[in-house]
Amino acid sequence: MRLRTRGRRASFRKSGTPKLRMTSMMDILVVLLLFLLKSFVVEGEVMTPAAGVALPESTSPELPEATLVVSISGESIVVGDKTVARVATVEGESELLIPGLAATLSLSSQHTADIRERTGEDLSAPLTATIQGDKATPFRVIEKVMYTLSQGGYENISL
Repeated sequence: MRLRTRGRRASFRKSGTPKLRMTSMMDILVVLLLFLLKSFVVEGEVMTPAAGVALPESTSPELPEATLVVSISGESIVVGDKTVARVATVEGESELLIPGLAATLSLSSQHTADIRERTGEDLSAPLTATIQGDKATPFRVIEKVMYTLSQGGYENISL
C-alpha cells in the first residue's frame, strides 16, 4: 500500500505543473460579455435624478435628451455637482433673478457656445435646460429658477 502512494506522488512530480482548464474561464467570460451587452444603453444617456430629489412619475413615452440639468432639492439648487443657491434664501427674496444661478448659467452658455463653434453646430440654436424639482418644492422657487434660466438665454425649459 505504501508503494502505491509513493508511486502516485512520483508520477505527479514528473508530470510537472497541472494544466489550467480553459472551459470554466470561457464560461465566465461569456457570462460577463452577456451582462455587458444587456446593460449597454443604445438610446444614449439616461437622466438620473439628483440625490435628495424625489421626482414625480412620468408618463411620457419619449426619452429625455441630454441638456443642462438644474436640480432643486428640499435644501439647495444644484447645477451639475455645484450648489448655486439655497432654497430658503431664494424663497425669502423678492427678486426673481437668482444671482448664483445666473453666474453659473453664463459660464455654461459660454461653454456650450464654444463647443458648438468647434463642432460646427448652429450657434443660433436655442439653449435647452431641464429642471428636476422635488415634489415638495414651492412653485415660487421653480418660477424664479425658470425666470433666471430664461434671462440666461435658455429658451427651451423642460420640467
